[in-house]
Amino acid sequence: MKNKKSVFVAGIALFSHAAYPDSFIQSQQFTLPQYNSQLSSNGIALYGVVDMSINYQSVGAKKLWQMQSGGTHTSQFGLFGREDLGGGLKAEFNLENGFEANNGSLQTSQTLFDREAWVGLNSTSWGVVRLGRQTTASLPDVADPFGEVVTNSVVTWLAGGVVQTSKGVGYNADLGPGSSQVLVRVSNAVTWTTPRVGGLGATFLYAFNGTQGVSPYASNQGVVASWTNGSLYVAADYNQVWSTPVATSSGTQTVRNDAYGVAAIYDVGSYVLSAGFAQVAPRLAGNGIARSYMLGATLPYGHNVLRASVVYRDTSGVRDSAGRLAQDSALGAMLGYDYTLSKRTGLYARAGFIRNYGISSVLLNGTSLPTQPNSASPEQGTTPMTVSLGMYHKF
Repeated sequence: MKNKKSVFVAGIALFSHAAYPDSFIQSQQFTLPQYNSQLSSNGIALYGVVDMSINYQSVGAKKLWQMQSGGTHTSQFGLFGREDLGGGLKAEFNLENGFEANNGSLQTSQTLFDREAWVGLNSTSWGVVRLGRQTTASLPDVADPFGEVVTNSVVTWLAGGVVQTSKGVGYNADLGPGSSQVLVRVSNAVTWTTPRVGGLGATFLYAFNGTQGVSPYASNQGVVASWTNGSLYVAADYNQVWSTPVATSSGTQTVRNDAYGVAAIYDVGSYVLSAGFAQVAPRLAGNGIARSYMLGATLPYGHNVLRASVVYRDTSGVRDSAGRLAQDSALGAMLGYDYTLSKRTGLYARAGFIRNYGISSVLLNGTSLPTQPNSASPEQGTTPMTVSLGMYHKF
Protein backbone atom coordinates (compact mmCIF):
# COMPACT_ATOMS: atom_id res chain seq x y z
CA MET A 1 0.00 0.00 0.00
CA LYS A 2 1.67 3.11 -1.14
CA ASN A 3 1.76 6.55 -2.56
CA LYS A 4 0.54 8.63 -5.73
CA LYS A 5 -2.15 6.69 -7.57
CA SER A 6 -4.15 6.90 -10.85
CA VAL A 7 -7.60 8.18 -11.83
CA PHE A 8 -9.19 5.52 -9.65
CA VAL A 9 -6.73 2.76 -8.87
CA ALA A 10 -3.35 1.31 -9.65
CA GLY A 11 -3.19 -2.41 -10.09
CA ILE A 12 -6.72 -2.24 -11.51
CA ALA A 13 -5.72 -4.44 -14.46
CA LEU A 14 -5.66 -7.42 -12.14
CA PHE A 15 -9.07 -6.58 -10.73
CA SER A 16 -10.71 -6.15 -14.11
CA HIS A 17 -10.19 -9.34 -16.07
CA ALA A 18 -13.94 -9.91 -15.90
CA ALA A 19 -16.92 -7.60 -15.50
CA TYR A 20 -19.38 -8.01 -12.65
CA PRO A 21 -22.42 -5.74 -12.94
CA ASP A 22 -23.00 -5.62 -9.16
CA SER A 23 -19.51 -4.30 -8.38
CA PHE A 24 -19.31 -0.70 -7.16
CA ILE A 25 -15.57 -0.58 -7.85
CA GLN A 26 -16.02 -1.71 -11.44
CA SER A 27 -18.79 0.82 -12.01
CA GLN A 28 -16.15 3.46 -11.25
CA GLN A 29 -13.44 1.69 -13.24
CA PHE A 30 -15.42 1.68 -16.49
CA THR A 31 -14.77 5.41 -16.92
CA LEU A 32 -11.10 4.59 -17.57
CA PRO A 33 -10.22 4.66 -21.29
CA GLN A 34 -8.61 1.20 -21.14
CA TYR A 35 -12.10 -0.24 -20.66
CA ASN A 36 -13.95 2.11 -23.00
CA SER A 37 -15.86 -0.05 -25.48
CA GLN A 38 -15.25 2.53 -28.21
CA LEU A 39 -11.55 1.67 -27.94
CA SER A 40 -12.00 -2.08 -28.03
CA SER A 41 -10.23 -2.27 -31.39
CA ASN A 42 -8.63 1.00 -32.48
CA GLY A 43 -8.35 4.57 -31.31
CA ILE A 44 -6.77 7.15 -29.04
CA ALA A 45 -8.47 8.77 -26.05
CA LEU A 46 -7.64 11.96 -24.18
CA TYR A 47 -8.77 11.66 -20.57
CA GLY A 48 -8.17 13.20 -17.18
CA VAL A 49 -9.55 14.78 -14.05
CA VAL A 50 -9.30 18.18 -12.37
CA ASP A 51 -9.67 18.04 -8.58
CA MET A 52 -9.54 21.04 -6.24
CA SER A 53 -10.35 21.55 -2.56
CA ILE A 54 -10.09 24.00 0.30
CA ASN A 55 -7.96 22.29 2.93
CA TYR A 56 -7.26 22.93 6.64
CA GLN A 57 -4.40 21.22 8.47
CA SER A 58 -3.38 21.27 12.11
CA VAL A 59 -0.17 19.85 13.63
CA GLY A 60 0.38 21.03 17.20
CA ALA A 61 0.68 24.81 17.11
CA LYS A 62 0.99 24.82 13.31
CA LYS A 63 -2.21 25.72 11.43
CA LEU A 64 -2.60 25.92 7.66
CA TRP A 65 -5.39 26.94 5.27
CA GLN A 66 -4.74 26.30 1.58
CA MET A 67 -6.08 25.42 -1.84
CA GLN A 68 -5.11 21.84 -2.54
CA SER A 69 -5.13 19.76 -5.72
CA GLY A 70 -6.06 16.07 -5.74
CA GLY A 71 -8.26 15.64 -2.68
CA THR A 72 -10.02 12.55 -4.02
CA HIS A 73 -8.49 12.00 -7.52
CA THR A 74 -5.03 13.14 -8.55
CA SER A 75 -5.39 15.99 -11.04
CA GLN A 76 -4.11 14.56 -14.30
CA PHE A 77 -4.46 14.19 -18.05
CA GLY A 78 -3.43 11.34 -20.26
CA LEU A 79 -3.46 9.70 -23.67
CA PHE A 80 -4.39 6.05 -24.09
CA GLY A 81 -4.18 4.31 -27.46
CA ARG A 82 -4.93 0.87 -28.85
CA GLU A 83 -4.54 -0.80 -32.27
CA ASP A 84 -6.00 -4.18 -33.23
CA LEU A 85 -3.26 -6.25 -34.88
CA GLY A 86 -5.49 -9.25 -35.52
CA GLY A 87 -5.50 -12.74 -34.07
CA GLY A 88 -6.44 -11.51 -30.59
CA LEU A 89 -3.34 -9.25 -30.37
CA LYS A 90 -3.47 -5.50 -29.69
CA ALA A 91 -0.80 -2.82 -29.38
CA GLU A 92 -1.36 -0.30 -26.56
CA PHE A 93 0.28 2.75 -25.04
CA ASN A 94 -0.41 5.12 -22.15
CA LEU A 95 1.06 8.55 -21.38
CA GLU A 96 -0.23 10.12 -18.17
CA ASN A 97 0.72 13.35 -16.41
CA GLY A 98 0.00 14.51 -12.87
CA PHE A 99 -0.30 18.24 -12.17
CA GLU A 100 -1.23 20.63 -9.37
CA ALA A 101 -4.53 22.24 -10.35
CA ASN A 102 -4.16 25.07 -7.81
CA ASN A 103 -1.14 26.54 -9.63
CA GLY A 104 -0.74 24.52 -12.84
CA SER A 105 2.70 23.11 -11.98
CA LEU A 106 3.89 19.59 -12.74
CA GLN A 107 3.35 17.15 -9.89
CA THR A 108 6.89 15.88 -10.45
CA SER A 109 9.40 18.58 -11.36
CA GLN A 110 10.85 18.30 -14.89
CA THR A 111 8.91 15.10 -15.63
CA LEU A 112 5.96 15.51 -17.99
CA PHE A 113 4.55 11.97 -17.91
CA ASP A 114 5.33 11.05 -14.30
CA ARG A 115 2.38 8.69 -13.83
CA GLU A 116 2.41 6.44 -16.91
CA ALA A 117 4.73 6.22 -19.93
CA TRP A 118 4.63 2.74 -21.45
CA VAL A 119 4.01 0.77 -24.63
CA GLY A 120 2.93 -2.86 -24.78
CA LEU A 121 1.15 -5.80 -26.38
CA ASN A 122 -2.15 -7.24 -25.17
CA SER A 123 -3.01 -10.82 -26.15
CA THR A 124 -6.13 -12.79 -25.32
CA SER A 125 -3.95 -15.94 -25.24
CA TRP A 126 -0.81 -15.05 -23.26
CA GLY A 127 -1.65 -11.81 -21.43
CA VAL A 128 -0.18 -8.31 -21.39
CA VAL A 129 3.46 -7.17 -21.68
CA ARG A 130 4.38 -3.53 -20.98
CA LEU A 131 7.67 -1.62 -21.19
CA GLY A 132 8.32 1.74 -19.51
CA ARG A 133 7.17 3.70 -16.47
CA GLN A 134 4.15 1.98 -14.93
CA THR A 135 2.48 0.82 -11.73
CA THR A 136 4.36 -1.71 -9.61
CA ALA A 137 3.34 -5.29 -8.79
CA SER A 138 1.67 -4.29 -5.54
CA LEU A 139 -1.69 -4.59 -3.82
CA PRO A 140 -4.57 -2.75 -5.56
CA ASP A 141 -5.42 0.76 -4.38
CA VAL A 142 -9.09 -0.15 -4.10
CA ALA A 143 -8.26 -1.83 -0.79
CA ASP A 144 -8.19 1.76 0.48
CA PRO A 145 -11.64 3.43 0.21
CA PHE A 146 -9.79 6.68 -0.57
CA GLY A 147 -7.68 5.24 -3.40
CA GLU A 148 -4.37 6.04 -1.72
CA VAL A 149 -4.23 9.60 -3.01
CA VAL A 150 -1.31 11.65 -1.69
CA THR A 151 -3.65 13.98 0.19
CA ASN A 152 -6.66 12.61 2.04
CA SER A 153 -5.58 9.02 2.76
CA VAL A 154 -4.10 7.70 6.00
CA VAL A 155 -3.19 4.49 4.13
CA THR A 156 -0.81 6.50 1.92
CA TRP A 157 1.04 8.06 4.83
CA LEU A 158 0.90 5.31 7.46
CA ALA A 159 1.20 2.14 5.39
CA GLY A 160 3.65 4.00 3.15
CA GLY A 161 5.70 4.83 6.24
CA VAL A 162 6.28 8.50 5.38
CA VAL A 163 8.40 9.41 8.41
CA GLN A 164 10.07 12.68 9.39
CA THR A 165 13.46 12.50 11.10
CA SER A 166 16.21 15.00 11.88
CA LYS A 167 17.67 14.15 8.44
CA GLY A 168 14.44 14.88 6.57
CA VAL A 169 11.45 12.87 5.31
CA GLY A 170 11.79 9.35 3.94
CA TYR A 171 9.90 6.09 3.47
CA ASN A 172 10.25 4.07 6.69
CA ALA A 173 13.15 6.32 7.69
CA ASP A 174 12.69 5.31 11.34
CA LEU A 175 13.74 1.72 10.53
CA GLY A 176 17.38 2.59 9.79
CA PRO A 177 19.65 3.44 6.83
CA GLY A 178 18.51 2.28 3.40
CA SER A 179 14.96 1.51 4.53
CA SER A 180 12.52 2.09 1.71
CA GLN A 181 9.11 1.14 0.33
CA VAL A 182 7.45 -0.26 -2.80
CA LEU A 183 6.63 2.82 -4.84
CA VAL A 184 3.34 3.00 -6.69
CA ARG A 185 5.09 3.64 -9.99
CA VAL A 186 8.55 2.71 -11.20
CA SER A 187 10.60 3.66 -14.26
CA ASN A 188 12.56 1.34 -16.58
CA ALA A 189 10.13 -1.52 -15.88
CA VAL A 190 9.05 -4.65 -17.73
CA THR A 191 5.79 -6.33 -16.65
CA TRP A 192 3.83 -9.37 -17.70
CA THR A 193 0.23 -9.80 -16.60
CA THR A 194 -1.17 -13.28 -17.16
CA PRO A 195 -4.64 -14.02 -18.50
CA ARG A 196 -7.11 -14.68 -15.71
CA VAL A 197 -7.97 -18.40 -15.54
CA GLY A 198 -10.54 -19.70 -13.09
CA GLY A 199 -10.46 -16.38 -11.27
CA LEU A 200 -6.66 -16.51 -10.87
CA GLY A 201 -4.20 -13.98 -12.34
CA ALA A 202 -0.79 -12.47 -11.64
CA THR A 203 1.59 -9.69 -12.64
CA PHE A 204 5.39 -10.04 -12.65
CA LEU A 205 7.69 -6.99 -12.66
CA TYR A 206 11.38 -6.26 -13.13
CA ALA A 207 12.66 -2.67 -13.03
CA PHE A 208 16.27 -1.71 -13.87
CA ASN A 209 17.98 0.81 -11.60
CA GLY A 210 19.33 2.68 -14.63
CA THR A 211 22.49 3.77 -12.80
CA GLN A 212 25.91 2.79 -14.13
CA GLY A 213 28.15 1.01 -11.63
CA VAL A 214 25.41 0.42 -9.04
CA SER A 215 24.70 -3.21 -8.19
CA PRO A 216 22.31 -5.00 -8.39
CA TYR A 217 20.87 -4.04 -11.75
CA ALA A 218 17.32 -4.08 -10.36
CA SER A 219 15.63 -1.30 -8.40
CA ASN A 220 12.46 -3.35 -7.90
CA GLN A 221 11.41 -6.90 -8.73
CA GLY A 222 8.15 -8.37 -7.59
CA VAL A 223 4.95 -10.28 -8.17
CA VAL A 224 1.32 -9.80 -7.21
CA ALA A 225 -1.20 -12.64 -7.56
CA SER A 226 -4.94 -12.45 -7.12
CA TRP A 227 -8.15 -14.43 -7.24
CA THR A 228 -11.73 -13.24 -7.66
CA ASN A 229 -15.16 -14.81 -7.90
CA GLY A 230 -16.97 -11.55 -8.62
CA SER A 231 -17.86 -10.21 -5.18
CA LEU A 232 -14.69 -11.34 -3.38
CA TYR A 233 -11.20 -10.29 -4.46
CA VAL A 234 -8.04 -11.52 -2.70
CA ALA A 235 -4.47 -10.48 -3.56
CA ALA A 236 -0.97 -11.11 -2.22
CA ASP A 237 2.30 -9.50 -3.25
CA TYR A 238 6.04 -9.84 -2.66
CA ASN A 239 8.60 -7.27 -3.74
CA GLN A 240 12.32 -6.74 -3.38
CA VAL A 241 13.25 -3.06 -3.49
CA TRP A 242 16.83 -1.75 -3.43
CA SER A 243 17.70 1.63 -1.97
CA THR A 244 20.08 4.14 -3.47
CA PRO A 245 23.61 3.81 -2.03
CA VAL A 246 23.65 4.86 1.65
CA ALA A 247 26.27 5.01 4.40
CA THR A 248 26.10 2.03 6.77
CA SER A 249 28.39 0.57 9.42
CA SER A 250 29.81 -1.67 6.68
CA GLY A 251 30.43 1.23 4.32
CA THR A 252 28.39 2.67 1.46
CA GLN A 253 25.98 0.12 -0.02
CA THR A 254 22.51 -0.45 -1.40
CA VAL A 255 20.03 -2.05 1.00
CA ARG A 256 17.45 -4.63 -0.06
CA ASN A 257 13.97 -4.22 1.39
CA ASP A 258 11.60 -7.21 1.37
CA ALA A 259 7.95 -6.15 1.24
CA TYR A 260 5.03 -8.53 1.72
CA GLY A 261 1.31 -7.83 1.66
CA VAL A 262 -2.17 -9.35 1.49
CA ALA A 263 -5.53 -7.70 0.88
CA ALA A 264 -9.15 -8.77 0.59
CA ILE A 265 -12.05 -6.80 -0.89
CA TYR A 266 -15.72 -7.79 -0.63
CA ASP A 267 -17.82 -5.77 -3.09
CA VAL A 268 -21.54 -6.47 -3.52
CA GLY A 269 -22.41 -3.10 -5.03
CA SER A 270 -24.47 -1.82 -2.11
CA TYR A 271 -21.37 -1.82 0.10
CA VAL A 272 -17.64 -2.58 -0.08
CA LEU A 273 -15.53 -3.97 2.78
CA SER A 274 -11.74 -4.29 2.68
CA ALA A 275 -8.81 -5.36 4.82
CA GLY A 276 -5.08 -5.42 4.29
CA PHE A 277 -1.72 -6.17 5.85
CA ALA A 278 1.73 -5.06 4.71
CA GLN A 279 5.26 -5.53 6.04
CA VAL A 280 8.57 -3.91 5.09
CA ALA A 281 11.76 -5.61 6.30
CA PRO A 282 15.13 -4.02 5.35
CA ARG A 283 17.89 -6.62 4.95
CA LEU A 284 20.46 -4.75 7.06
CA ALA A 285 21.62 -5.76 10.53
CA GLY A 286 20.30 -3.36 13.17
CA ASN A 287 17.36 -2.07 11.11
CA GLY A 288 13.78 -2.42 12.29
CA ILE A 289 10.66 -3.87 10.65
CA ALA A 290 7.36 -2.07 9.97
CA ARG A 291 3.92 -3.71 9.81
CA SER A 292 0.67 -2.03 8.79
CA TYR A 293 -2.94 -3.16 9.27
CA MET A 294 -5.87 -1.60 7.41
CA LEU A 295 -9.67 -1.82 7.52
CA GLY A 296 -11.96 0.03 5.12
CA ALA A 297 -15.62 0.43 4.21
CA THR A 298 -17.52 2.15 1.39
CA LEU A 299 -21.30 2.65 1.39
CA PRO A 300 -22.81 4.01 -1.85
CA TYR A 301 -26.51 4.94 -2.01
CA GLY A 302 -27.97 6.97 -4.85
CA HIS A 303 -25.81 10.03 -5.46
CA ASN A 304 -24.11 9.60 -2.08
CA VAL A 305 -21.01 7.64 -1.02
CA LEU A 306 -19.77 7.26 2.56
CA ARG A 307 -16.16 6.14 3.13
CA ALA A 308 -14.08 5.19 6.17
CA SER A 309 -10.67 3.67 6.85
CA VAL A 310 -8.55 2.84 9.90
CA VAL A 311 -4.82 2.06 9.76
CA TYR A 312 -2.40 0.96 12.48
CA ARG A 313 1.36 0.97 11.91
CA ASP A 314 3.63 -0.83 14.35
CA THR A 315 7.36 -1.51 14.32
CA SER A 316 9.90 -3.77 15.99
CA GLY A 317 13.64 -3.29 16.44
CA VAL A 318 13.47 0.52 16.17
CA ARG A 319 15.86 2.50 18.36
CA ASP A 320 15.82 6.07 19.65
CA SER A 321 18.65 8.60 19.28
CA ALA A 322 20.41 7.04 22.30
CA GLY A 323 20.35 3.58 20.69
CA ARG A 324 17.69 2.15 23.01
CA LEU A 325 14.76 0.06 21.77
CA ALA A 326 11.72 2.32 21.70
CA GLN A 327 7.97 2.28 21.09
CA ASP A 328 7.24 3.43 17.56
CA SER A 329 3.63 3.08 16.43
CA ALA A 330 0.81 5.19 15.01
CA LEU A 331 -2.95 4.99 14.47
CA GLY A 332 -4.84 6.83 11.74
CA ALA A 333 -8.45 7.23 10.61
CA MET A 334 -10.14 8.96 7.68
CA LEU A 335 -13.82 9.68 7.03
CA GLY A 336 -15.28 10.84 3.73
CA TYR A 337 -18.50 11.79 1.97
CA ASP A 338 -19.04 12.14 -1.79
CA TYR A 339 -22.02 13.56 -3.67
CA THR A 340 -22.04 12.79 -7.38
CA LEU A 341 -23.62 15.50 -9.52
CA SER A 342 -23.13 13.29 -12.60
CA LYS A 343 -20.97 10.38 -13.73
CA ARG A 344 -18.11 12.83 -14.27
CA THR A 345 -18.57 15.50 -11.59
CA GLY A 346 -18.75 15.27 -7.81
CA LEU A 347 -18.40 17.11 -4.51
CA TYR A 348 -16.60 15.66 -1.49
CA ALA A 349 -15.67 16.17 2.16
CA ARG A 350 -12.75 14.54 4.01
CA ALA A 351 -11.55 14.56 7.63
CA GLY A 352 -8.80 12.51 9.23
CA PHE A 353 -5.94 12.29 11.70
CA ILE A 354 -2.83 10.29 12.61
CA ARG A 355 -1.92 9.76 16.28
CA ASN A 356 1.80 9.13 16.78
CA TYR A 357 2.94 7.11 19.81
CA GLY A 358 6.41 6.82 21.31
CA ILE A 359 9.05 8.12 18.90
CA SER A 360 6.79 7.74 15.83
CA SER A 361 6.80 10.77 13.51
CA VAL A 362 4.55 9.92 10.55
CA LEU A 363 3.29 12.86 8.48
CA LEU A 364 -0.21 13.46 7.12
CA ASN A 365 -1.01 15.30 3.91
CA GLY A 366 2.57 16.49 3.37
CA THR A 367 2.70 18.99 6.21
CA SER A 368 5.94 18.78 8.20
CA LEU A 369 5.77 18.14 11.93
CA PRO A 370 6.94 20.83 14.40
CA THR A 371 10.50 20.30 15.64
CA GLN A 372 11.85 20.12 19.16
CA PRO A 373 13.40 23.32 20.58
CA ASN A 374 16.88 24.03 19.17
CA SER A 375 16.77 20.77 17.19
CA ALA A 376 15.94 19.39 13.75
CA SER A 377 14.23 16.36 15.34
CA PRO A 378 10.40 16.35 15.13
CA GLU A 379 8.26 16.63 18.24
CA GLN A 380 7.06 13.32 19.66
CA GLY A 381 3.44 12.38 20.32
CA THR A 382 2.05 14.65 17.59
CA THR A 383 -1.43 14.26 16.06
CA PRO A 384 -1.62 15.83 12.58
CA MET A 385 -5.20 16.44 11.38
CA THR A 386 -6.72 17.43 8.03
CA VAL A 387 -10.14 18.56 6.74
CA SER A 388 -11.02 19.17 3.07
CA LEU A 389 -14.03 20.33 1.03
CA GLY A 390 -13.73 20.07 -2.72
CA MET A 391 -14.96 19.01 -6.14
CA TYR A 392 -13.67 17.09 -9.15
CA HIS A 393 -14.54 16.83 -12.83
CA LYS A 394 -13.47 13.92 -15.04
CA PHE A 395 -13.21 14.13 -18.82
